[in-house]
Amino acid sequence: MMLGVIIAVYCISTTAAQNAGEKASAEHATYDEERVSAHAEQMFKRLYIKRRAEQLDGVKRLLVLGSYEKQYQMVDVIVDNLFSVLQSSRVVLESSGYVPGISSFPTDEKVRDALANILENTALFGDILLHLPDISHRVLSSKHEWQVILQWSLGFTNQSQLIDKQTRVLVGLVSMELNLTERHPNYVNPYKRQINNLNRVKEEVKTVNSSKKKKEIKKGPRMSRVEL
Repeated sequence: MMLGVIIAVYCISTTAAQNAGEKASAEHATYDEERVSAHAEQMFKRLYIKRRAEQLDGVKRLLVLGSYEKQYQMVDVIVDNLFSVLQSSRVVLESSGYVPGISSFPTDEKVRDALANILENTALFGDILLHLPDISHRVLSSKHEWQVILQWSLGFTNQSQLIDKQTRVLVGLVSMELNLTERHPNYVNPYKRQINNLNRVKEEVKTVNSSKKKKEIKKGPRMSRVEL
């Protein structure tokens, strides 16, 4: 009888030890996964900031194209591609069940790419809209589905914890510019004054160049009157 008790106790102890070992291994694996996920998230944030700087440089190059027509053509092409990416990425994220601000950083590469596409392209359109408001409103109003996608992507981006402070401010300004949220009493597009100043400078340069050309025109030789 005593031997049976000893064997039973040994078996219970062995089982408990095995369970404890399995639990420790599972916790260790979970810790490793969380550590890898946290590292990937930090890398994502750093790359996002870098990507945003590159995008802003690209928008600044749009501003010096020189004519409204050229700017409109470029913006139209960019926006068409941009919303195509937003739409396809939205499908991926919604089918994955990812919820911004709630879900943990995705481990699936396809979902991460879709997440980056949404956050980057939403901010890019925001830059274009604020720097070239007249053209952007005109392009955006040409397709109702673009307005629907943009409203969704702005909400998604605003809920995300992966964007930097400057981008969060940008999203707020874009939402007010589009009247998707109530405008603050003192709201103003911070780039509109820069745009007006740039246009004024262009007109002044154009006027100066025009005056110079007129001065450079030389009169041809005149026939002198010869009295017979």
